[in-house]
Amino acid sequence: MSRSITDMKRQFSGAYPQKRVQIVLLLGFCLVLYFINLGQWDLWNPDEPRYAQVAKEMVSRGDWILMHYNGKVYPDKPPLFFWLVALSSYLWQGFGPFSVRFIPALFGTLTVLLTFLLGRNLYASRTGLLSGLILATSAEFTYLSTRGNIDTTLTFFTTASIYFFLKWYRASKGEEGQGLAIYGFYLGMALATLAKGPVGFILPLLVGLVYLAIQRDWKGIKGMKLFPGMLLFVGIVLSWYLPAVVRGGSDYLNMTLLTHTVDRFSEGWAKPRPIYYYFYNFPIDFLPWILFLPGAIAYGYSREMVEKRKDFLLLVIWFAVTFLFFSFSKGKRGVYLLPLYPAAALMVGKVWDDFISGSMDHFKQEWMAFPLHGFMGLALLAGAAIPWAVSMRFRPFLPYSLPIAFLLVGGSLATFVLYRFRNYGAILCLIVGIVTAGYFYAGRVIFPLANPFKSARFLSEEITSRILPGERLGVYGRVGAAAYNFYTGIVPIAELNTNEELRHFLGSSERVFCLLPFRDFVRFQKMEERPRVELIARRKVGDIDIVLISNR
Repeated sequence: MSRSITDMKRQFSGAYPQKRVQIVLLLGFCLVLYFINLGQWDLWNPDEPRYAQVAKEMVSRGDWILMHYNGKVYPDKPPLFFWLVALSSYLWQGFGPFSVRFIPALFGTLTVLLTFLLGRNLYASRTGLLSGLILATSAEFTYLSTRGNIDTTLTFFTTASIYFFLKWYRASKGEEGQGLAIYGFYLGMALATLAKGPVGFILPLLVGLVYLAIQRDWKGIKGMKLFPGMLLFVGIVLSWYLPAVVRGGSDYLNMTLLTHTVDRFSEGWAKPRPIYYYFYNFPIDFLPWILFLPGAIAYGYSREMVEKRKDFLLLVIWFAVTFLFFSFSKGKRGVYLLPLYPAAALMVGKVWDDFISGSMDHFKQEWMAFPLHGFMGLALLAGAAIPWAVSMRFRPFLPYSLPIAFLLVGGSLATFVLYRFRNYGAILCLIVGIVTAGYFYAGRVIFPLANPFKSARFLSEEITSRILPGERLGVYGRVGAAAYNFYTGIVPIAELNTNEELRHFLGSSERVFCLLPFRDFVRFQKMEERPRVELIARRKVGDIDIVLISNR
């Protein structure tokens, strides 16, 4: 029995394709998972319509230096992502869900490939392949790779920066590569900064410096070419930032350097959350692979990994520096942690590789059996709970939840059977397959079903059918302008923040239209000496019940 198991493990270990085939496999996998369903649903709040509108105004104005949103200067983010979305609009003939999401899907795919290369350099091609699959199917990374969001672009460039740091470090120790790779480290930091601001250089630089400092490699720190490297970094960033500041003036300088960087980090005026937020948010976002991460970290410090301890240290520092940096920031969102996902995937990929190959017999029962049973239990529980939850809140959609339920319950039972036969490689493939099938179904069926309840396009069509050229549109309260800029083509839209501004806008002698939450409309109706208004339409967009009103 033990001999047959050993033979099976050897056969599975030898069944992995060569490097080029592995890359093609990962490319094909990401094509199916990320690209095929990109245009099946509209751009959803909060980020997608706003980022698409910034790129749209960039193209319409012909201004590629100073970005605009709703007709005003947009100082929130640097331009690289918007440049890429604008170029994508030329490639795909316009601004639509597919062209806007093409860039995140592209950089999500490139990050998966880069994770493969990192795994190959740190350990072996097989580890790289498994790590790429793990990264590609982690919940938050999968979602953000199919969403018009900046973070996969940022993650690619921070990962590229760390990849070149590793190449340089090994070259400096006489292992491989060329010393010039250190300039790739600074180039990656510069492009990451142009994608999302100072965090793009802070994270890779901290990872590199902390890694060398912990090893007391002071000679390595001196050899990082900090002065010429930072000159390269500053030169690239300033090639855009200086012209932007010259045109935007002191207000633009203050907004970019203080309000949207220092103040957001230290004061948390955007998405303030407690310091422990990521301790409960990240485990959900990294499903299903979070179940195996504690064991992967423990395995990295076990006796089986003594020879690779230095390589594993880089992954731990990469993960810890990113996690702690954003934990100390007052403003927090789950998407902020995306740059640490490749490190987590590589750690989990390594423990799975050795688990499958049988090279960690002493360790595997203690650290892999429990999370595998946890996965079986969670999948079984989720498969039973999803139809019940849908029947309680969205009963007409109950039939659409059943395929997911069958997938999870069937996957749980299949995992149990494979575990009994100790076919660990097949278990990994099964988990990857469950996530892939589930997300493909969501993109093909669930998201389009949710689209009428999430998209602002339908309310925008009501607006464009009634509003005449030259008539004004306003938004009040929690209703943002971005989605209605994008879907109506109206720029600017008046953003009304106080009751007095709302009263004055609706009291105009000309016909105007306004979007506001239904609750605010009810309060407005109770105001004394208010302008007379007509309720035209009411529709829920996301979690906001919105009404369209007019004063004529």
